[in-house]
Amino acid sequence: MMRKRVWLVGLILVSILSLYLGTTSTGQVYAQEGPNLLRNGDFEEGQAGQAWPFQDGIPEVQVAPGWRAFWLDDPPPYVAPPPDYCQGDPKCAWGRPEFRGTAAYEYPNRVRSGQFSQKYFSYNRQHEAGLYQQVSGIQPGTRLRFSVWIQTWSCMPESSEKWNVCPAGDRSYNPAPMHIWVGIDPTGGTNWAAPTVVRSPEREAYDQWTLFEVEATAESDTVTVFIHTRADWQDRIPRINNDVYIDDASLVVVTPPTSTPPPPPPTATPGPSPTPLPTPTPRPDGAIVHIVQAGDTLSSIAAQYGVTVDQIRELNAGSIGPNNLIRVGQELVIAIPSVTPTPSPTPVSPTPAASPTTATGSICVVAFHDRDGDGLWQKGTEELLPNAVFSLSDAVGLVGQYTTDGLSEPYCFAGLAAGTYTVAMEPPSGYAASGPSTAMVALPGPVSVDVAMGAQRSETSDEGTETPTAQEPTETPTEEPATSPSFLQQALQWGARVSGILLLAIAVALAVLFALSRRRR
Repeated sequence: MMRKRVWLVGLILVSILSLYLGTTSTGQVYAQEGPNLLRNGDFEEGQAGQAWPFQDGIPEVQVAPGWRAFWLDDPPPYVAPPPDYCQGDPKCAWGRPEFRGTAAYEYPNRVRSGQFSQKYFSYNRQHEAGLYQQVSGIQPGTRLRFSVWIQTWSCMPESSEKWNVCPAGDRSYNPAPMHIWVGIDPTGGTNWAAPTVVRSPEREAYDQWTLFEVEATAESDTVTVFIHTRADWQDRIPRINNDVYIDDASLVVVTPPTSTPPPPPPTATPGPSPTPLPTPTPRPDGAIVHIVQAGDTLSSIAAQYGVTVDQIRELNAGSIGPNNLIRVGQELVIAIPSVTPTPSPTPVSPTPAASPTTATGSICVVAFHDRDGDGLWQKGTEELLPNAVFSLSDAVGLVGQYTTDGLSEPYCFAGLAAGTYTVAMEPPSGYAASGPSTAMVALPGPVSVDVAMGAQRSETSDEGTETPTAQEPTETPTEEPATSPSFLQQALQWGARVSGILLLAIAVALAVLFALSRRRR
């Protein structure tokens, strides 16, 4: 009887252990359209057992296996050195960056996931450099997407006495522009400057992990992916830190190639030519909008409507969060029809008509307390911020400024002609921007474009500084950005693992007791 009880208890514990392993081994699942075609896209290979190899035997160029570094030894003609810097020698302020690996146990904020990331940096020098990887075995005609997370750090010394110290620590301070883009050469070439390279738009990535993506169609059985950066001291003032961190890169198939053309669409009744739009309802101004559904991405929406990702970004500048983040229920403008004048009815009098008024648009701005740091305005839990200063500029100069009051926003800069504008926000005192504080906004015509910029309490703000808002939400948003697990989450995960080990030990002990009882028999 005793043996039966021991056997039963052991069976129950083993079953519990199996359920535990089945529920905890999966971890966090990330959506992906196919297997990652890159080697060492997570930059974890090699470091655990030995240091990364030196490329071409150069001790300062230590690159993750599977990748290869590139750089310009001499400054290109479009780069100007700082005045009176090194007696006018342009090479003195220019050089090959140093390539190294970064470990999470030393610099956790510089590794997005896993234990390692790739780093390269130029100290007190500008650079133009990056990484590339060739991928073979691709079927020509395959549509591919290259994605990679990038973070940068740039710092200007606060004084000549402390020329080698960043006053903001590991955060950027008066950063200079960093020209970042990623690309795919569908022909498999290794020249990052070749005209065959399909490039993503340039974006900034200071002090936060930012997703860069680009798509291209393979033209041969080998393609090459590129990561490119250029530290640009446009104001010709040196920066002691010009750092780039890279992690979690992937190359996936977007649309599998087909050997035969798809069947023609069914014949429709005579009428206007069918469009790929899923029966959208135009707004009163004629713009086509899409309501974001669960599982939507910018790429899938662009493919659904037959437009480019860049077009959606331009038409929705300010409403799309960092790293192309969109939310269910969000309205995205897909297309705006060209404005044509309405034909005038029969003339009323021979008096000459007044000159037509040019149709104008507006850019409406909001500053909000970004409590969860995801760059998206959660209206129910993230209140408006007063004393944020917005500046609107065009190619000529400043168009207007506005200081928020935290009550009446959004505020609209109205009467704007079609064109490209720059929106910049200076956060309130004691706050720092939680995402990019500048945005390029394309205004295609007489429409209104919304720009919401968030800010969080600055780590360097004085203690006791009051919140510049009179109302504090009672709940925190449930949606969290896709960042590394918090300390509490890690502690819970380790606790669960230890519990599993204890259960396993108990099961083994019971099995031993059962075996001993059988031997006594």
